[in-house]
Amino acid sequence: MGICVPEKTLHEAWRRADNQRSVFGTAGGEQYRVLYSGMPGGSFGPDFRDAVLEAVNGSELQGDVEIHREASEWYAHRHNGDDRYGRVIFHLVGSDSDSRVDTLNSLGMAVPEASIGNFIDEAGRHVFKDGARRSVHELGHESERVWVDQWLDAAGDERFALKMNSARIDIESLGPDLALQLAVFECLGYPRNRHAFRHLAKRLPWAFLAGLAFREGHCEASDEERAEALLRWAAGFGERPHWVPVERLFGDAPEWVAAAGRPANRIENRLAAAARIVANWQRVGGPVRHALDVLRGSDSVISLRNAYCVEGGLLGTGRAGEIVVNAVLPVLCAWAEAGRDGELYAEVMHLYRTHPALPSNSAFEEAKRVLVRRGVPVRKVRGARRQQGAMHIYKTMLLRPRLPRQMRLGRRALSS
Repeated sequence: MGICVPEKTLHEAWRRADNQRSVFGTAGGEQYRVLYSGMPGGSFGPDFRDAVLEAVNGSELQGDVEIHREASEWYAHRHNGDDRYGRVIFHLVGSDSDSRVDTLNSLGMAVPEASIGNFIDEAGRHVFKDGARRSVHELGHESERVWVDQWLDAAGDERFALKMNSARIDIESLGPDLALQLAVFECLGYPRNRHAFRHLAKRLPWAFLAGLAFREGHCEASDEERAEALLRWAAGFGERPHWVPVERLFGDAPEWVAAAGRPANRIENRLAAAARIVANWQRVGGPVRHALDVLRGSDSVISLRNAYCVEGGLLGTGRAGEIVVNAVLPVLCAWAEAGRDGELYAEVMHLYRTHPALPSNSAFEEAKRVLVRRGVPVRKVRGARRQQGAMHIYKTMLLRPRLPRQMRLGRRALSS
């Protein structure tokens, strides 16, 4: 490519490269075919995540991809010292590089460099044409659509079973209340803060949190205010409350990623929402008791979802639905299975399979895009179960490399 184009154009070209299984070559002479260009990474971390590429020998590599106009921008942007770029398997540039310096990641591994200049024409536009899209009326016969719906349902059940198995491990090792607290906290915030919220629950496990926040006569503040003060301290957003008898908590404060977009995603707002959920748990005897009371007192999945909303815009119906589908129901199902409570198990499974669709997110939209490109006629997906199924197929089938199973990290560069 003899012209300079904006990085955005390179992104658009790479995004479309998997539609025609395009081939690119590395600086070392190796060639790879683009099976999946990856999910756009946004402003945090690599440009594309979980790309799948096929080598000449038929083996597949999976990992992240970073794109720049020039090879030198890798160091100009300080990616070599950023742990978020440790999974980058290819550094793609718009022009052939004349650099003789290895592209290194934070692990000291050399990241293969490749030019995608052949994806851009002389006018500075990508060379790909959008594939013909079938209309809703051309998505196959009714039997084909029914088969796809059944496939999504089965995959949704498999994803739920995996969540249930994970919950059962937590129940067996930590107890049901802490298992549910961990699951609910994971669902509270911005996706990149899931691990941070889980770590927060480990710093303030339910029994310890309840013992500190709800002791009688030690503070004039309300239950919600005391719980929020403790959570903010444990999260690293406030000082230790004067009425807390312990000097420090387990481990260090979580490492947070500033939330983008809606104000409700801000960490401080999620902590306030968590405090109100915790106070509700306290009033009825704990997380599991609260969930069971809500379950048996609800006449529909809508009522169950609304029970986890927090007024004031702190936790809306969308996030509450995610908490129900991804935390409350899997933990209750695992609890019912452990106690051999067939009635509770059947009730929970029914609620999961009839729960309305959750708000769409980037993972679900990407799953639909990839499925359609693979020839699966995905129409409008109704219900959380089928949404979960689409994401499960995307993550476990479409992104799974054949050989080698070990992700390529690159060779370690020799120091001079």
